[in-house]
Amino acid sequence: MDILDKIAQAVVDMDKESVKKYILKAIADDSTSVTDIYQNGLNKGMSEVLKLYDEKVYFLPEVVVCADALNEGISILREHGNIDKSGAIKVTMAVVEGDTHEIGKNIVKIMMEASGFDVVDLGVNQKSEDIVNHALDNNSDIIALSSMMTSTMKNMKNVIDDLNQKDHSNKPKVIIGGAPVSENFAKKIGADGYSENAPKAVELVRSVINSK
Repeated sequence: MDILDKIAQAVVDMDKESVKKYILKAIADDSTSVTDIYQNGLNKGMSEVLKLYDEKVYFLPEVVVCADALNEGISILREHGNIDKSGAIKVTMAVVEGDTHEIGKNIVKIMMEASGFDVVDLGVNQKSEDIVNHALDNNSDIIALSSMMTSTMKNMKNVIDDLNQKDHSNKPKVIIGGAPVSENFAKKIGADGYSENAPKAVELVRSVINSK
């Protein structure tokens, strides 16, 4: 097993100490780049974690701990160089206007970043026009919206309506999630997809991008 495979396995094993040890060892080898460690070590491991989740071998608590191990690795890599994310799926993420709940959104962010996406988190209580303008200005592939309140769910549709009014050659796709949200609601407001949890949100993004 080479050093990148060891890093990947350490992520799967939720072993932060081994992630750190193997990354420092890989960095010491001048032939292994920071980006290579990120893509073929850390992200490879996280892809296996998501596969285990899909197979119901791992569940959400295990996935979160694996992501924590991966983020430990990312922190170390950033101390030794820049991670090249050119070509990565670009996601603009936000909690819609009127809603200040962000725990679920934060877990989704961790999962997406752990899967190699280039994520910008605008935070909570975000106005529709600000979300849309940021996504278009930054050529985002995906807008990911969250709402944890039935009273603010309607603001997801405002984002979609505002986006549809824009004259833009490559508009981002919109996915939604949150406790009161459902697949039927997503279809009703014209969203491109709905996910019930963070690991499935990662697969949803990939599916939407592939169909795009």
